Amino acid sequence: MYLDVEHRVRLAYDGFIRESFIELRLHPKTTPHQTVSAFVLAVGPPTSVHRYRDFQDNVVHHLSINKFHDRIEVQSRSLVHTHPAHPPVASLVEPVPLPHIAYELHDFLELDGPLRASAALQRFHRTLDVPKDAPLGRQVQAIGAAIHEKFKYQRDVTRYDSTTDDFLQAGAGVCQDFTHLMLALLRQRRIPCRYVSGYLHVERASGEPSQSHAWIELHSPTHGWVPFDPTHDREIDEHYVVVAHGRHYDDVPPNKGIYRGNAKETLQAEVRTAVSGRKAISALHEEIRQIDLPVYQEIPERPVERMVTAAEEAAAQQQQQQ
Repeated sequence: MYLDVEHRVRLAYDGFIRESFIELRLHPKTTPHQTVSAFVLAVGPPTSVHRYRDFQDNVVHHLSINKFHDRIEVQSRSLVHTHPAHPPVASLVEPVPLPHIAYELHDFLELDGPLRASAALQRFHRTLDVPKDAPLGRQVQAIGAAIHEKFKYQRDVTRYDSTTDDFLQAGAGVCQDFTHLMLALLRQRRIPCRYVSGYLHVERASGEPSQSHAWIELHSPTHGWVPFDPTHDREIDEHYVVVAHGRHYDDVPPNKGIYRGNAKETLQAEVRTAVSGRKAISALHEEIRQIDLPVYQEIPERPVERMVTAAEEAAAQQQQQQ
């Protein structure tokens, strides 16, 4: 399936700021299960955009704006051919605990950042009705079903920096929270697993925006990384687009940065996905464009309403009465 993905980010400030530095993880990855055919990134105010690959081979674009500005806009457009060939989770029959875990997988066993090794996590872990020595696939399915049954998908309950304890207490959250909890439970059982950020295409009414999505990948000694979506309690198909891998959300936010100034920042993000016709593309097309937003050497003066004196007000009223 060819999927066309558009992701827009708008940062607005209630005053002028002097400097901004932003990292973007919006470029989908080329993996054995998907091919990126085209990627276009537009940013404004106009500035130089650079790129590098982080420790998980994610493509990261970064930019800085060094003049006064009060808004930033980012627009990315991707064309991705998805062709998943993952084994079914039920087919993962390796015994747990896994007999040998490679050194490079140890990062994906730690409970750190938003994954909390707390009493609340231990209590929920004890409610799971699946033995710790059950086959790998059976454990994944049982944990996914338990999370899906216990928790409700609901926006505006948790925040981008919420932890597994916050989710356990609220009983509701978004895909990021479902993913973090499943990562924590699997790592409790010494099963290496990682966070995946990306997109899920769902047929929607025309013009209705979508959102970014998150799910997990667990490591099988036989099959390598195998994905699973705990939010929907299902396996991954051609409707999913992978953007980045990390230990948890803190490694792979779509945008993060810092700025200098006392202004308050407001973030607005919007994602749109659509099935696209097959395109005859022989090589990856990448392009960086500029969005024409203003910057200033000095803080521009805001227009100030002129104070009206009592004498002028009286004269105006007299004129109206004539």
